[in-house]
Amino acid sequence: MRGKSRLVIMISVFIVIAALACALVFASSSPEPNDQKFEETGIAPFLTHIEIRDPETALKYGVTGYLEITYPSDSPSLLFIDRGGEININILLHFVSHTPEVTEVQVNIDPRDSWGLEIEIEGVKLNDFVSYHPSGSISIKAGEAIPVIMSIRIPADFPSSIEAIPLGGMGISANVPVIDELGEKEVAIHG
Repeated sequence: MRGKSRLVIMISVFIVIAALACALVFASSSPEPNDQKFEETGIAPFLTHIEIRDPETALKYGVTGYLEITYPSDSPSLLFIDRGGEININILLHFVSHTPEVTEVQVNIDPRDSWGLEIEIEGVKLNDFVSYHPSGSISIKAGEAIPVIMSIRIPADFPSSIEAIPLGGMGISANVPVIDELGEKEVAIHG
């Protein structure tokens, strides 16, 4: 019974902390639609992907657009790589602006950049096995989709306990929220 009451207390504490965080976000956000708070501070309020995609809601919190990372529909559904091999995966970076004043976004494409997504499994940082072409800092205009090749190299001595790598825009960041739609895909590791 003691374990159950601790769980209830932990859940209650989490709910209180989440409520305080939401209250801080609402208290600190301006209702002005052209508020550039996110771009100035680099800190976005907690919004769902649906809210970020909705211009009215996003602008209310100073989110002027978003970068979407997708897997093209004509790409293979099953991906695999042998230990000691490499796979090249086509992805798309698409910038959507919610306001005519924001015509482009700077995107940093670097798997070792700590601002982008990091994926770690069993103590193995998967970002270390990823590279991109193009890479570095690039500009993407509003409405534009840029193709990027994500290369994953798996060494022959890669841990055998890791049988698949979840796809994600590892190390891709921008000064707008990033919506990563690669999460449902993975690369199976053979050998």
